[in-house]
Amino acid sequence: MPRATSFGLRAADYDRYRPTPHPEALDRVLPERAATVVDLAAGTGLVTRALLARPTPPAVVIAIEPDARMLARVDGAARAQGAAEHLPLRDGSVDAVLASSAWHWFDAEAATAEIARVLRPGGTLGLLWSRADPTVDWVDDVRTIGRAATDGSARLSRRGFACTLPEGHGFVDDTPTAVHVRWTRTMTRDEIAGMVCTYSGVLELDPAAQREVFDAARARLDELVAGPDPVEVPFETVARRWTLEGAAPCE
Repeated sequence: MPRATSFGLRAADYDRYRPTPHPEALDRVLPERAATVVDLAAGTGLVTRALLARPTPPAVVIAIEPDARMLARVDGAARAQGAAEHLPLRDGSVDAVLASSAWHWFDAEAATAEIARVLRPGGTLGLLWSRADPTVDWVDDVRTIGRAATDGSARLSRRGFACTLPEGHGFVDDTPTAVHVRWTRTMTRDEIAGMVCTYSGVLELDPAAQREVFDAARARLDELVAGPDPVEVPFETVARRWTLEGAAPCE
């Protein structure tokens, strides 16, 4: 099974344990008056929920996801099964496209062309990555268990999320340096170990090996993190934004 389609095997755990992008990071990538926003590679709808929870949510949120098992968990928004390289949308029909922890799974050339096609001039592409903060020693240590640290975004992470769009599609880079928003989330040790098992490097393993990863992560947490449950887990959301050349942006 391709790694990009492995998440549906643990859709419920993904939905429960993976972090939602921080609101401040959404502010950095989303035009203030964007009326129609696409949550691309929506997964279980973590970004969709964050958009709908904003003080002034977009009038229309469309969740697009290739895996029906993940898409079935999206609620409160329009849903469509589809991929970044073939978007089921009309030309110039949306104000913003957001993709969270997903760009590394796309064919960059085809996806960039499709996103440029469906955006209105002045619309934005926002890329987000949310993760437990690897600059914290115990977080980095736990992520090395099994193959959790080999998830699909690992290469981008090592480059500091220095992501460059293919040229020729009219995008202007609004954030040459990635924006990092740091925050904390309260989780039990079992929940943290469960989150480790939602990364693609672990999902490639057989069920018995996945259980071994969970048990090893749980034991390591007992060694490294003092105090009772729950614990404050440090997270960060990394944000990048591009604007499609043309008319003035929505804001």
